[in-house]
Amino acid sequence: MEYTTLGRTGLRVSVAGLGCGGFSRLGQGTGRSVEESVAVVRQGLDLGINFIDTAAGYHTEPIVGQALKGVGRDAVVLSTKASIAIGDKRESAAQVVASLDQSLKNLRVDCIDVFHLHAVEARDCDYACDEIVPALLRERDKGKFRFLGITEIPPHDPAACP
Repeated sequence: MEYTTLGRTGLRVSVAGLGCGGFSRLGQGTGRSVEESVAVVRQGLDLGINFIDTAAGYHTEPIVGQALKGVGRDAVVLSTKASIAIGDKRESAAQVVASLDQSLKNLRVDCIDVFHLHAVEARDCDYACDEIVPALLRERDKGKFRFLGITEIPPHDPAACP
């Protein structure tokens, strides 16, 4: 397996990461058992994958947590996410912090390497930066995660679609 540095974090990650969302969700979206999904994560680790990306909304954090039982925490770079808005309803900073805390429990870790605000729409960027980020930085200072990221939804531009 080849490894690279993740952005400016200094984290060494496998160039092939294990995404735990999408249609499959580690097989959960196709009817696989939890045990089969755990085996997918473990096989990835056996092949040298050390970067695992999940999210509260994928409902795969408990599977990843189960799969990592007995794996040294320094052997894996964990990335997970929380949504700040569901439709037109924005989540409060307290709700996002609660999601972070639940992710820590689900993943069975004390610290997440990269915590993202997930699928932030352009209209919510100021809200994220002004209301959510300060609360999360306080949680980072408590040692709950190392790096904060953001994923965004680009504005819909029909002319850019094939």
